Amino acid sequence: MKRIILAAMMVAVAACGGNGSLSPVGPSSTSAGASISGNVTGSAVTGIRALNPGAFGMLATSGITVSIAGTNISTTVDGQGDFTLTNVPTGTVTLNFTSPGASATITLSGIGPDDKVQISVTLNGSTAQVDSEHHSKPGSDKREYQGRISSIDAGAKSFQIPGITVKTTATTTIRHGNRTVPFTDLKMGDHVQVKGTKDGTTLTATEIKVEQDGDDDEGDDRPPTTPTPVTLSGTVSGSTGTCPAVTFTVQSTKVAVNSATTYPQTSCADATKNTASVKVTGTKQSDGSVLATSVSVTTPTTTPPTTTTTLTGAISGSTGACPSVTFTVQSTKVTVNSTTTFPSTTCADATKNTANVKVTGTKQTDGSVLATSVALAL
Repeated sequence: MKRIILAAMMVAVAACGGNGSLSPVGPSSTSAGASISGNVTGSAVTGIRALNPGAFGMLATSGITVSIAGTNISTTVDGQGDFTLTNVPTGTVTLNFTSPGASATITLSGIGPDDKVQISVTLNGSTAQVDSEHHSKPGSDKREYQGRISSIDAGAKSFQIPGITVKTTATTTIRHGNRTVPFTDLKMGDHVQVKGTKDGTTLTATEIKVEQDGDDDEGDDRPPTTPTPVTLSGTVSGSTGTCPAVTFTVQSTKVAVNSATTYPQTSCADATKNTASVKVTGTKQSDGSVLATSVSVTTPTTTPPTTTTTLTGAISGSTGACPSVTFTVQSTKVTVNSTTTFPSTTCADATKNTANVKVTGTKQTDGSVLATSVALAL
């Protein structure tokens, strides 16, 4: 019996190409060109791994077939969940995963003529999710990876995705859709596509794309959408910061100004102070706030119209020394100063008690009169 088993094993090895490999993963051809190697996990993978270890356990398959849509390229997933496809077309390909209990597809893009693509896929029934993906090319240290962020080191500005540590530098571009975002926008669980240079288990990123679930990088190069213009009018409240970087509230909306904001016929300080009545023009941000492109004061402080007043009568309660004297005429307080004139008389004579005078001046907000001239009355 042992001889029969040994003979069968030898036949199986010979059938695999005689190269010593017992794995049935992928075609045996070693032709040049792109290849895709992967590992499949999930409920669709059967319990083949529970088989006793040995040659026949390694030769067993999971019952899952992987094929490239539109071609005759296919292979089977082994009992360890691994597979390899060779002679893969360049560009974008769709992989079909089929088995008695599963039927799902994934799409991979950006495959070059000699790329070696490695992926990790979770397969559950009719859904397949790419957990990680990286591209490499023989003779080049430029790499491309995809995966979900599992941990973030804010101090080092790096993060982990399956199988690799991604390090960012001051020149790394991080994009989310059409927006360039800072490193602090990255979150645990984000699905990212990373390009850069690999050294050991660390990839120094030149570009990072944060993707929505189920999206690839196609569409990221679409022209950016036009920002939504917003106009607000109202009173400034809750103003904080120092020009040119100030935030405040108008109509319950947070407004931010910066060095690019303009202030027609006013200044940043006047336009952003509390109680100022302003008109804000800007663009709505993703958090609902407005980034102001211009802020103008709609009711600037103006000098109230002057009211000319004339008083005639005897002076009482005179205090002070010329040219700054106050006194009372007709129960009204009168103030003279260095601009007050005294026709045909002097300040001293025109401001002494009991002098009979004619006062011409402007009424003040407190009801007093600021004299422009004081003359002795006949």
